[in-house]
Amino acid sequence: MQVLLDDQPVPIDRPTLAAALRAAQDAARVRGRIIVEAYADGTQVSDELLSSPSDEPVNIRQLAMRSAEPRALVSFTLTDAADALVHVADDHDKVGRDIQAGRTQQALGKLGESIATWQAVCDILNKGATLLKLDLDSVTLDDGDPTPLSGRFSAMLERLASIRTALESQDFSALSDILLYDMAPLARQWSVTMKTIAAMVRTGQIGTVHAE
Repeated sequence: MQVLLDDQPVPIDRPTLAAALRAAQDAARVRGRIIVEAYADGTQVSDELLSSPSDEPVNIRQLAMRSAEPRALVSFTLTDAADALVHVADDHDKVGRDIQAGRTQQALGKLGESIATWQAVCDILNKGATLLKLDLDSVTLDDGDPTPLSGRFSAMLERLASIRTALESQDFSALSDILLYDMAPLARQWSVTMKTIAAMVRTGQIGTVHAE
């Protein structure tokens, strides 16, 4: 099996995914980078396989992996999440108005997509904090609000929970109000917050890089 990291060959001692990944991780770590994706004979390897690679021999001719600098990666994903939240805010406005207009079932289908985006945003923030050893309790933003990032995150989760509560009770009037007057502004606020965090990560104001 030929193993490539950023188009450069990496020697391995066994033709297994586990051995190849270990060797590539070691090579990337020397350069202060981390593995972000892998392709086996042109097909992308799933995150599940990358997180628990088999140590059994495999019939792969070429395993090509790509690496990235952790700080740049986190900054990029945070910015991408911020952009997604702008669309979520617009979706919340539309869903809220659709519910008020009686188009409830159609609106609920769109709401599921927005909730999935919120969940992805939470995941990105948590993974970025872990990757950069970022203590959310100690991070504050220069926007006049002294609440640490952990507190803002907890408040965001509580507001997201209010959507679930309204859905479970089928209180669609309350749901429309939550989306229009609470969640849409919150999405726009968090879009700005994520961009601010991304800039702080990018410039090295917060976070400690450790490639593992």
